Amino acid sequence: MKVGLAPAAERWRYRFLLGLAVALLLLQPVLQGGALGEAALAALLAATVAATGLVTRSASVARPLKLATPLLWLALHLLAKLTGAPLVGGLAFAASLWLVAQTVWLTVEALVRERKADGDALAGAIFGYFMLALTWSHLYAAALLLDPGAISVPGDAPLGSDLVYFSLVTVTTLGYGDVLPVSPLARILAATEAVIGALYIAVLIGRIVSDLKPGTPPPGDA
Repeated sequence: MKVGLAPAAERWRYRFLLGLAVALLLLQPVLQGGALGEAALAALLAATVAATGLVTRSASVARPLKLATPLLWLALHLLAKLTGAPLVGGLAFAASLWLVAQTVWLTVEALVRERKADGDALAGAIFGYFMLALTWSHLYAAALLLDPGAISVPGDAPLGSDLVYFSLVTVTTLGYGDVLPVSPLARILAATEAVIGALYIAVLIGRIVSDLKPGTPPPGDA
């Protein structure tokens, strides 16, 4: 027997996830730079990905995998930071790639399957967009572990906030040009993120916004 969320929690579940994503964005420049701060940010991202799997309730991804993926990524990410070993860096990159795929897939699948068109669905679509940028920034971080010169930033070596910023301007196709992908891997990652970001807005967010009737309170928000 499946146990559903309470009606109030059901209406606000994607808004809760969006709040976690916004917290990650705001805390990035505050906590970065120190070992404990970086570990806290990574742990919060892993917790957000795990919450995504639980809230979206997708049947296409097994529940143990929803929890194992962020935990495995967190362990490999921290181990790669501590050791700097190329093999661990490669494994961390693979785990980051799977983390991105699982998070975006779960969010998009849930919104498309449920055919929701209310305020919470819009919050879920925005959450997925932010998570696309946040998780993709860790792909860039993993690329830097494989090649320290993969991404060029003004000044010293790239910080976490530099990679989040670069990911956000890439997914929105702004491309200011102050942070640049240099290696072939980084360029492919940036180009792929830009394409996915454009399709995400056009297909998913566009559909939800078009289904919202002007002047009518969204279902469940009245």
